[in-house]
Amino acid sequence: MTTTSLYRLSAVALVLSFVFSLVGGVLHPVVDGQSHSIEVFLAPRSPWAQYSIYVGALFLMLGLPGGYLYFREELGRLGFVGFTMYMLGNALSAMSHLVVEAFVGPTLAGDPDGRHLVSDRGEIFDGTAFITLQAVGGLIFVFSLIIIGIALVKARGIPSWIGIVLIVGALPLFVPFPERPVIAGLVVELPRGVMVAALATIILRRSSQGHPASERDLARV
Repeated sequence: MTTTSLYRLSAVALVLSFVFSLVGGVLHPVVDGQSHSIEVFLAPRSPWAQYSIYVGALFLMLGLPGGYLYFREELGRLGFVGFTMYMLGNALSAMSHLVVEAFVGPTLAGDPDGRHLVSDRGEIFDGTAFITLQAVGGLIFVFSLIIIGIALVKARGIPSWIGIVLIVGALPLFVPFPERPVIAGLVVELPRGVMVAALATIILRRSSQGHPASERDLARV
């Protein structure tokens, strides 16, 4: 398989990540201002909305290394730090959260003897280690978006609006906002989804025009 083909597959994975994550985020049930409760886990669109977000996260992990590698020269050291933190934050926070939300929460909510384990404070279940993992991973995740956004704004050859959208979209994640159906999913999924989809589009367009990353650049990695 050629380097160009690998970059194209990475780009396709990033586009699919955007689609699945956004669809899942928009369809994710929110009941009485809560997105993680017994009522949510028993709602008609659960756990399929969570499955969709999880599939999106899997595509993100598949496509992100190639996406960063393609733009590494433009993004520089700041981009390396940001994308490394993004992959780490996604693994620590998003992936662990989604596994519990999609596969554990609905099972507990559907079991009359297990429902008491579902937290009423939006944390899925009240486990100290799990809550700590989510808090630490979540901070890494959000800070990584801002760092990537700055690197994108500074990068030559990449439209600066992609970085601006990411920075502006990441800031609300620091604030506990009232959760509303559809809106909550858009706030969480749209800015970073636009970022990866936009970068993927650039990769696909450049590749179709015969301008893939050079083998010489690849040899310097």
